[in-house]
Amino acid sequence: MFLVFHQAALGDFVLMFPLLRALGGPIKLVAPWQRAELAAKLLPHVTPVDIEQFEFTRMFVPGGPTHLSPVVTDLFDQTQTVISFIGAEHNHWRDNLSERLGHAKLCFVDPRPASDKPQHITLAHRAQLADQGLALEPAHPSPRHNPAGPVVLHPGSGGLVKCWPVDRYEALIARLASEGRSVTPVLGEVEAERWPSDRLERWTQTLGAQVCRSPVELLPVLSSASLYVGNDAGPTHLAAQLGLPTVALFGPTCPERWGPVGPCVAIIAAPDGPTTMDWLAVDRVCETISKLPAR
Repeated sequence: MFLVFHQAALGDFVLMFPLLRALGGPIKLVAPWQRAELAAKLLPHVTPVDIEQFEFTRMFVPGGPTHLSPVVTDLFDQTQTVISFIGAEHNHWRDNLSERLGHAKLCFVDPRPASDKPQHITLAHRAQLADQGLALEPAHPSPRHNPAGPVVLHPGSGGLVKCWPVDRYEALIARLASEGRSVTPVLGEVEAERWPSDRLERWTQTLGAQVCRSPVELLPVLSSASLYVGNDAGPTHLAAQLGLPTVALFGPTCPERWGPVGPCVAIIAAPDGPTTMDWLAVDRVCETISKLPAR
């Protein structure tokens, strides 16, 4: 059995999915519960485990937990291989995990390794695992075709600088609607809390946006889509890993390193390198959408 630990944000978490597919199973995935549950819904060989259990939270302090529950004891006893995306900067975690799982093969992966070349992060993870004797070839989902579904748009991101201007999303929605395309905007918890009330009301009441406060809530909305458009954000990575035709809008971040991966992904990035998101025109996005097999 594989035991995998991960606690990074949704986008980084989903970029691990190709390696989880390559592992096969069974996998016990220890992560924040909503993300672990999401992975289990998409990958049938994954069982979710909540990283907030006291045994795991105590792994970050000297000496670790003073005792293990029978459930965690059994989990550790059954483990043959550990892959921890935690530990590169947490010596106590690494030491405590090594002490309690010394019988298993231990692999520690830095989720955001420093690099002087634009190697994609999934390939950087694969290289770290290969250096520790675990050779994997990332595996991607099959293409998903929902020609009758809507175009799903997500205008947000945890990082404001990664967001395409809202007025251009609104112009894109209007353009798609004028072409007879059904459009479903989705907003996350960040937008529900950060956006001004008048904008939030306009998107939910006039544009029909759905507010999804967890990845699991977002999953059925994405699954029904014919095509997805979004910024460099977790939902965009999730759409790509569902096999959806995905248009990813990039500005200040490096797509060669952080781009979503999947069977049908079109990344729109500035030709001269990282810049602000206002570089991108609505016409360019519409042109890219027209070239994808979304109907």
